[in-house]
This record gives sequence, C-alpha cells and structure tokens, in this order.
Amino acid sequence: MASNFSIREARPEDILEIMSLLLPNFEHIPVEQILGNVNTPEGRKAASERHLQAWRQHAVDYAVPCAITCVHTDPDTGNEAIIGFAEWFIYDKPRSPEQYRKIEFLLSASWVVDEGKRERVKRWMRPVTDARIKWLGGRRSATLMYMCVAKAWRRQGVSTRCVQWGLDRCKELGLPAYLEASEDGEPVYKKLGFEEVEKVVMDFDGEKGVFPAMIWWPPGTQDEDKMPACP
Repeated sequence: MASNFSIREARPEDILEIMSLLLPNFEHIPVEQILGNVNTPEGRKAASERHLQAWRQHAVDYAVPCAITCVHTDPDTGNEAIIGFAEWFIYDKPRSPEQYRKIEFLLSASWVVDEGKRERVKRWMRPVTDARIKWLGGRRSATLMYMCVAKAWRRQGVSTRCVQWGLDRCKELGLPAYLEASEDGEPVYKKLGFEEVEKVVMDFDGEKGVFPAMIWWPPGTQDEDKMPACP
C-alpha cells in the first residue's frame, strides 16, 4: 500500500546499502566501469566515499539536500528497507560560468589514477556535459544525476515517487528539471511532464549509447523561454 512507502533524505549511515542498490543498475555502462562504479566490496566502499563527498560539496553552496531514498516499511514487522534512490542536484541560485562549466564531481574521473583512462572518460562524457551546459548554463535549475529502484520493487510507483520529490522542489522554487533518460526511465519521465529536447549520443570507442536529454519546465513557462541557456 502507498502508506508503506516514504521518501526521506539519504543518511550517511545508509550509504553502503544505497550503493548496493545503485551500482548493479549502472555497472554495465562502460564509463561507469572505468569510474570504478562496480558492485564489489571495494567498489561499493570507494563509490560510497565519492557520493558522500559530492553531497557535502553541494551542501556548501545550495540549500536543498541532493540525495533521497524511497523506504518501504513492512506493515507486519516494522522493518525498513531502502528500495529506491535518487540524486537531485538542485541549484537554487544562479551559477557563474566557472561553476556551470566545471564537470560535476561524480562525472569528473578525478580519482582515476591511469591518465589514459581518465582522459577516455572525459572524452566519453563530453556530449553529456556539453548538453547540460547548453540547456542549463547558469540558470537556477535541477539535474537528476542518478536514479534507481530495487529490481523486486519496479513497476510499483517507486521511481515516480523519487522523481516527483524533485519536481515538487522545482515547482516550489520555479526551476526547470533536467536529466538524460535511460530506455526504461523515459516513459516514466514523459508521464511526469518531461519533454525531450535532444538526443545525447555517447561513443564508447565505437559502441554508441543514446540517452534522450529531457527537461521538465515549471508551470507558466512560456514557449520562448524553453530555449537553450547557452545556444
């Protein structure tokens, strides 16, 4: 039942459980493998430290927490389990060119020791970072970075709850919300009002991945305002 689900701010003490949920959903993507986002004890520990660092960095300049969990409470036992997770990086004030042109920490590969691999990640990620700069620029805005749902809980409204939490914040603040959609996620985002603005094509050294860039515009946004911030 709906009352058994709740959205909560992610807690640092939950980070290993969160990574156990997140990493299996993305580790098949070549760039995630080079970034070290793999579902092993060492991979979960390292990814946990990186995500916590990203949360702390965001909290220095912006007011809205960037990580949330969807928690299921068993009605019989009271036991709780994290079944969904989302990272909403909400920029509730304008950003300078220096700020918005800087690659987000979780995509920066700054921890990758091998210089060749680090440069490969940057090359692969360039279409993503270019699209974000093009559409968001220094606008007050939100980016849905990561979102995942436990396999056993899919198609039960968990992803909708995680996305809607961010859209509610965006509606309160009058911000557009941006993401790159997976094949599974795109129908959910469309139902919630996201519009495709372009296709982001990533070339993993010959293996291509296509991810629709989508934006949810706050109510009242005029068509002439639904334009790239940095044409």
